[in-house]
Amino acid sequence: MGPAEIVASLKELCVEKGPRLTTEQIVDWIDQQAGFESDAELLAFAKKMKARQFARMLEYEDEESSLRIKRLWSFYDPELGRRFYADILQMPDDRRRRLVRQYAQFLDQLRSVRRAMADYFAGQQFFDFYVGEEDEELVLEAAPATGGRSRRR
Repeated sequence: MGPAEIVASLKELCVEKGPRLTTEQIVDWIDQQAGFESDAELLAFAKKMKARQFARMLEYEDEESSLRIKRLWSFYDPELGRRFYADILQMPDDRRRRLVRQYAQFLDQLRSVRRAMADYFAGQQFFDFYVGEEDEELVLEAAPATGGRSRRR
């Protein structure tokens, strides 16, 4: 069973175990489905995940903002067909400053979204402002014409 099949069949576990799953339950379930095929494959995957964890731990502290951010950022190179890490210390200073500013903005937005999602799952239903499927059609009808293309992503 490959990764795609495991992810697709996790729906069964979600239905069976209900709304609260633990990592241990997912690991046990994958093990029962023979998803961990061989020790060598599992060890290689674990080493890769541990290397990624260590890469995420390497930080850069911006002197201007005192913000600590990841130093290595993973990106996909379509020409070579694989992922690489970019070191932000190898960037020109002005580009790195712009990246740090944009990162700080996105970090604030992400904190707000995470806080809202945590509140939602804690039972505080603050999402009345969120556009539902029925309302989505009304929003699209009220929006100015964009040449037949939707501006949503």
